[in-house]
Amino acid sequence: MATHPEYPRTRLYSEQPLMGGASISLDEKRSHYLANVLRQKTGDKIAIFNGIDGEWLAEISSLSKKSVTLSVQKQLRAQKTSSDLWLVCAPLKSGKSEWVLEKATELGISAFVPVKTNFTIVDKTNAERLTVIAIEASEQCERLDVPIIKPIITLEKLLGSWPKDRLLIYGDESGASKSAKELLPEIPHTSYAVLIGPEGGFSTTELALLRELPYAVGMCLGPRVLRADTAAIAALTLMQAWLGDWNEKPAFRAAE
Repeated sequence: MATHPEYPRTRLYSEQPLMGGASISLDEKRSHYLANVLRQKTGDKIAIFNGIDGEWLAEISSLSKKSVTLSVQKQLRAQKTSSDLWLVCAPLKSGKSEWVLEKATELGISAFVPVKTNFTIVDKTNAERLTVIAIEASEQCERLDVPIIKPIITLEKLLGSWPKDRLLIYGDESGASKSAKELLPEIPHTSYAVLIGPEGGFSTTELALLRELPYAVGMCLGPRVLRADTAAIAALTLMQAWLGDWNEKPAFRAAE
């Protein structure tokens, strides 16, 4: 596959409003990235998005090591939000949470919720670092928005304030729940969240609690014991395929 000739290779996220003729001053970090890492020059084109106004073509109008100004030219794509699908998962050791967030962002989640369970080993997250991971993954995968990073919360508190119109689908390693093929055609069309436990899985008490909730349903993820990071990506893949996300084609692609 080849990139469309009008679509720049470089994409950046910015929180500033985007419109034709606007002048955007980038912060020092993004300016450094363009000038010193990518070696961009005045007159080079990039794509820029903010999660609200769609994606725009912009030209570098001035450039220094610490300051870059962009001239916004025309809209490349109208705004489109990703599937309303949350990933709720326990933080994992050895940096695996960052990997899970990166891949989940590529798979189109709308929010990432770290949750502390009975068997959770890592009980802290770096929200600022996770936000950077989500932004960089969004830039790379050509999505038009960035998932929301929510603060870490205990499972008990999360379930106590859970929005009842959002179905919570939890990975059930006990084998007592239906498979994705059996379950997904039966669930109502609503907002969704996937819940994945930590390396040690859910406790017996937690599984009993989840099974009693009217807005929660278990899903068996196959015959093998999956690591928590594998389970998260597998469950999201199943959900997005069922929701129709995978029926869409990439933007700005043409056969060579």
